[in-house]
Amino acid sequence: MATLPADVRPANPAHASSGLSQTTTKAVDMARLHLRTGNSGAYARTLAGEHRATNPRQQRAIEAVIAADACERLFTRHTGNGCLLAREG
Repeated sequence: MATLPADVRPANPAHASSGLSQTTTKAVDMARLHLRTGNSGAYARTLAGEHRATNPRQQRAIEAVIAADACERLFTRHTGNGCLLAREG
């Protein structure tokens, strides 16, 4: 494995190409803003709505964002279609 020279910094994973569309990226940014301000319910509702509205590739990317934010506990799955639902309470 090659090492990086001292003056080269590795890419910031937050700015790396994540596979998210521009619209989904905006929704993720808004959801993370809710999370930072202490509104985890709005975070879950925002991402659950975006998850239902996107294609399977975007859905996997949204699930990766949720895992990266360590917020899986805020979601459950719909028994019929498998989409994410925000847990209430």
